[in-house]
Amino acid sequence: MSPDDGRYIGRRNVIKGLGVGLIGTSLAGCTGGDGGDGGDGGGDDGGDGGDGGDSGDGGDDGNGGGTTGTPGPLEIVVACPTSLSGPFAPYGEASRDGGMLASQHLEEDLNVKVDFVSADTEVNPSTAVERLERMVVEDGAHVAYGGVSSAVGLATGAWATDNQVPYAAHGTSDDITGGQCTEYMFSTYMSNSMQVRPVAPRMADMEDRWFILYSDYTWGHTANTAFTNHLEDNGATIVGREAVPFPSQDYTQYLNTVADSDATGLALLVAGLDQRTSTAQVLDLGMHEDFSIVLHQNEDAGFHGISKEQASIIDLSSQGWSPGLDVAEDWKLEVTEISDHDPQVRHVIGYESTDQLVRAAVRADSTRGSDIIEELDGHEVENDRTLALHGDPDTMYWREGDHQLIQPVYATRGLSVEDMTDDPYRVWFEVIDSMSGDEASPEPSPDCQFG
Repeated sequence: MSPDDGRYIGRRNVIKGLGVGLIGTSLAGCTGGDGGDGGDGGGDDGGDGGDGGDSGDGGDDGNGGGTTGTPGPLEIVVACPTSLSGPFAPYGEASRDGGMLASQHLEEDLNVKVDFVSADTEVNPSTAVERLERMVVEDGAHVAYGGVSSAVGLATGAWATDNQVPYAAHGTSDDITGGQCTEYMFSTYMSNSMQVRPVAPRMADMEDRWFILYSDYTWGHTANTAFTNHLEDNGATIVGREAVPFPSQDYTQYLNTVADSDATGLALLVAGLDQRTSTAQVLDLGMHEDFSIVLHQNEDAGFHGISKEQASIIDLSSQGWSPGLDVAEDWKLEVTEISDHDPQVRHVIGYESTDQLVRAAVRADSTRGSDIIEELDGHEVENDRTLALHGDPDTMYWREGDHQLIQPVYATRGLSVEDMTDDPYRVWFEVIDSMSGDEASPEPSPDCQFG
């Protein structure tokens, strides 16, 4: 798509419009495109033929048309309810931009027309549900992705399942693929448990005694549980833990508690821009001189625009994806052209979500939700562009049983300030380890029961 195309929504128009999309003619539940120059399509799922030409019967694939007609492209509307304001705004904007790039590539690669609409969830579950409902009812959205916050993702995922709208959640709480999983919700981001696997053994080797600070909401609670279990399994001890309100502007009292403990390692399991706030105060207090500092679900955008010294004090972090990976250079450069944010994991999962939801619809030749999830459930990723983002792993797939996208996960650490680069995009962390999705992911939770 190009900015001149009536179906394209540019970054600034999305920000200004917040959900006022330029949509095509298809509506939720439609299954076929328009025929070419043939006659009227027949059959329940047949598409309409064009004007004139020989009469033709529409088939079950929804692409009716005459003998001289050419099947029209499948039209699909992708909705992106995500955080475009507040503490997650950089992440939501990047997620949206990644989906927009995928939409362009899909139209180049496939016989498909992708209409893209977006809205601000305001990091509020009820607002997110209202915005998604509006995009489905008013804009005719067939599939959706986004959320950023796990609480938002769970709420929108539940609504999506109730209304049979395939939805890719972007939170990482284990609840998304655990006790609160739903049939039409898929998890594009690596779960908390997946991300802790590459870092927990290294943490136990670094220090014996750890203090955990975690954000006091769904994501932080499951992160705290995952880190506790894995650290203890690797022989380390948790000497203390504190739940921190999210978002928080002042970590001083919590950091003072850590300083007064006998811990030698600090695990910051804090979300969004709180990573920026907490590490700034760690640096100001000089705690990085006495403690090993570990960050969970490090996302580069949290550090961009602030002191490089803050990034440099991170001794170890779990990371879903890093621009420091030697992969997909052309894709990274495309991101820099369409987005106000340098390449980061949220671009990746926005891209993966849009790519996979649309490709499932194309395989099904349908925009019915039930047909799309049937194609996605258990599907092994085949798109070269998507696989290249992770260095062409042996396998990436949507696991049956919990709908987790099984893909590689990474351990990183902050580069020295002298080694950080800013052009053509910022690379402030280096990848020190990776783990395949199959190795990192626990077995599907028995608490996840679809139906």
